[in-house]
Amino acid sequence: MLLALLAASPTLAREPFCDALDRLGGAAEALRRGDPGAAARLARGAQEALPAGPILDQAAAILVSLAAPPPGGEPATGQAEPGADERLLNAERLLLQGETDASLAEAELAGSSAPPALAGRAGLARGLALAALGRFEEAVELARPLAQDPDPGLRRGARWLLARAAARAGRTEEATAHYAAVAAGQATVPGIGARKNLELGDEAAYLAAWLWYDAGAYPRAVERLDAFARARPGSPRADDARWFAAWSTLRAGDRRGAQARLARLAAGSRADAALYWLGRLSGSRERLRRAALAGGDGWYGWLARRRLEQLRAVPPPTSTLDLPAGDLEPTEAGLARLRPAVVLLASGRREAAVRELEAQARAGADRSTVVEICRLATFAGEPALAFRVARDQLGQARLSERWLYPAAFEGPVAAAAQAAGVDEALLLALVRRESGFRPEARSLAGALGLGQLLPRTAARLGVLAGLDADPAERLAERLAEPATNLALAALYLGLLRDRFGSDVVALAAYNAGPAAPAGWGRAATPLDEWVENVPYKETRNYLKLVLAAREVYRRRQGLPPLLDPAALVSVAGEGVAF
Repeated sequence: MLLALLAASPTLAREPFCDALDRLGGAAEALRRGDPGAAARLARGAQEALPAGPILDQAAAILVSLAAPPPGGEPATGQAEPGADERLLNAERLLLQGETDASLAEAELAGSSAPPALAGRAGLARGLALAALGRFEEAVELARPLAQDPDPGLRRGARWLLARAAARAGRTEEATAHYAAVAAGQATVPGIGARKNLELGDEAAYLAAWLWYDAGAYPRAVERLDAFARARPGSPRADDARWFAAWSTLRAGDRRGAQARLARLAAGSRADAALYWLGRLSGSRERLRRAALAGGDGWYGWLARRRLEQLRAVPPPTSTLDLPAGDLEPTEAGLARLRPAVVLLASGRREAAVRELEAQARAGADRSTVVEICRLATFAGEPALAFRVARDQLGQARLSERWLYPAAFEGPVAAAAQAAGVDEALLLALVRRESGFRPEARSLAGALGLGQLLPRTAARLGVLAGLDADPAERLAERLAEPATNLALAALYLGLLRDRFGSDVVALAAYNAGPAAPAGWGRAATPLDEWVENVPYKETRNYLKLVLAAREVYRRRQGLPPLLDPAALVSVAGEGVAF
């Protein structure tokens, strides 16, 4: 629809603001990398290229002012060697951006030259980066002395690191004591970001209670989780605490007590889970129907519908709704906002068009404009942008399903799935969760690309796949290539399935590493219960999201569902850990 604007005004693509936008983008990038001289030149060039237009002119003026030298000075043409304070800020910024290896390198350089006033903060930055890389023993060595530092923010950050390391090692008493200390503190921890600081006390208090469930100490878990929910009834984790108190009660063998607790959760944020398990435990079709309606296309919605089918009952349809018709008609203001992106697309400037669409999505827009942003992003070959915008601003609806579950990278996905012998819908669902379809995605642990592969794992997979041996730098580049990353991710998933004999356990191993599920018991357990009992919260949620998304993809492909909540899952006792 928006592309029709070009037909009405064919000269738009030649307007000079296209060049001005590119120059402004270059100026902003120059400022980011610390080259104000180049930023000033590019911003002034943008001003000269601009047509009459207050918004872009104002943007150029701001960039010129930011790049201006101090009075009496000249614009810098390069960068001076950064000091310890600047390196420390870089390390903290890089960690928040997921550039963990670079963050650690900057933190180490900062620590080598830091004055005494910054030494503790540099040590904490190194510890946080090491923990993000899974190197907890080294992080603990740095955190122990900081736990006695005079600075309360450093002490709190050190206790947070020590708690995470102790929890990872299964030392529950030690971990909960550290988490309780973090929860009792108020000081700002440097290097973790404002949002994390706001949530830190509540998260630590919750983990101090939840870890007893993770340790299998169910009566103690019920006591601590109940106490958390009573003390923090407004916490976003309060319903989670009540849920795990109910599940701990069931795991402890008190079926009636668990059902009573689940019934109290049936009207809250955990309604789909509570209703499903009430129906599952009692065999109530009505509760399973309610769970199916509450769960929609989520994990518990699919479990409930499949259970109803096994009981020879007709499940209700998903609760996916249409967006109101009035929300879909584009407005003149919305079309005007998106006009620059349309012009850039028509003139072949795809990357600049995508940046413009991202900016418009961040700026806030009505639903009709959001719908057009998703359509344009899809047209531009950017399923990741359409996915994020639809997820954050449209939600689940029939119209938005195509963007929430895109058939992205169709050729490479189909080829990779076929070569590895894995379900194409499962591979799409995995990529959806791992990277949100962003080829450039990078995790805090250094995992790269669509399938979020660690470089060391990718290097070993590359040998099996017959890829040429690459140095680390070239490997990182190749993992950003969709076809290469998808081929290796599918190969890895297929190898894990062969090792464990189950797609479900293979997915758990993909997320948590092969060594983790290898120790999760041998007894055959129904799928729904097996997933609920996965000890790692991240992996448990990962399984629910990926397996539910696979069913949506199969439905969109016209294929029957595969999910069987009654299927027995067990972990093979022997095999390699790849």
